[in-house]
Amino acid sequence: MKFAGITKMFVVMMVVILTMGTPLYSTANAMGKNKLSHGSAKSVDMNASTLDKIDDVVYTAIESNITPGAVVLIAKDGKIVKESAYGYAEKYDMGMLLDDPRKMKKKTIFDLASLTKVMGTTQGIMKLVSDGKLSVDDRVTDYIPEFGKNGKEDVTVADLLTHTSGLTPWQPTYLEAGNSDEVLETITNLPLEYETGTDRRYSDFSFMTLGFIIERVSGQRLDQYLKESVYDPLKMKDTMFTPSDKLDKKIAATSWGNPFEHRMIDDPDFGYFVPEDADEFSGWRNYTLVGEVNDGNSFYANGGVAGHAGLFSTARDLAILGQAMLNGGSYGKTSLYDESTFSTFTHPQRFGQGYGFELNKSWYMGDRHSNSAFGHTGFTGTKVIFDPAYNLQFIVLTNKQNNGPKENGFYPSTGGLSKDIANLVYKSIE
Repeated sequence: MKFAGITKMFVVMMVVILTMGTPLYSTANAMGKNKLSHGSAKSVDMNASTLDKIDDVVYTAIESNITPGAVVLIAKDGKIVKESAYGYAEKYDMGMLLDDPRKMKKKTIFDLASLTKVMGTTQGIMKLVSDGKLSVDDRVTDYIPEFGKNGKEDVTVADLLTHTSGLTPWQPTYLEAGNSDEVLETITNLPLEYETGTDRRYSDFSFMTLGFIIERVSGQRLDQYLKESVYDPLKMKDTMFTPSDKLDKKIAATSWGNPFEHRMIDDPDFGYFVPEDADEFSGWRNYTLVGEVNDGNSFYANGGVAGHAGLFSTARDLAILGQAMLNGGSYGKTSLYDESTFSTFTHPQRFGQGYGFELNKSWYMGDRHSNSAFGHTGFTGTKVIFDPAYNLQFIVLTNKQNNGPKENGFYPSTGGLSKDIANLVYKSIE
């Protein structure tokens, strides 16, 4: 009996030693046991008074015309400790202040813009990798043979995921292409702007290409594959491409047409040189966008379904997917991908970039995040931040474009708002 007691003590000591430095929640999360529920800040060792200060931060941003409204969700250890709506979902119609602005709600649906890249396309790639249907080391030509010309023969999936492919960051495909097939043809004919792997230049075209790869591998359109393989299993009922007109009253309004992209084409000093005349394009929208993706390459040329933009969702739905990631790829009884795949995608790969995910971006993640924090931003004013070291996520969704562009043509940045929220979130943990 004495020997058995010593053996048991030895085993316990070894378990303690082997798990030192490992967050205690990791094993449970990897098994997908952590599902979201509401809880008090105190229940997860957060300071409620500090979290309450977030309200003033958001209202100050609204009063400063940074954004007409926002939804903020904060969850730790699977507990939603704050879920708040502020301001208006639709305040202006083509620059005219509405007599009765539509109030923001917790369940308001947002145009996620480039969050599509990580909450959509990257999710699909991770699942295909985990299922053994592709590898990040595969060449694009393994799935899209016609891609292999003009220097693009050896571009890999990893090159696309890290924005190091050499593909152009942006150009208006819709001036020539009218559907997804024509967009893909445009991409296959593109030359590289720089040698693959030698630089990182954030590229919508890399993620458009990843979307086409998902379609070739799965045999389904991107939106259908993500719906059946990711969103439906997680019961993310408010996450979709091309939402129905019936949902307009639930969707936050964005821009007054497409003034920003018009200027991107029209003004060579605005950051891009486009030889075509912007006014020769007859498709410019002259109404406030509600339920239509703001991004022109997604809306005009891809019918609203593209690998770089087009996804709509709510803070709550995104938190479900966020918790699945913090769990290592599982949520309840649903397994999206294995923990090894998730870990690879959210660790540094090239130029401080993960596979799809941005890492350690203090300008919107705050000054106190861990080295394992990852997330992304969207042009419409959306942010997601996940920090596995704290089993923490916070989601900041705004409709900043509905205030209209500034005199210089740019929209206000919500990076400072997100950073201030993040700093308060981490301070509440200390």
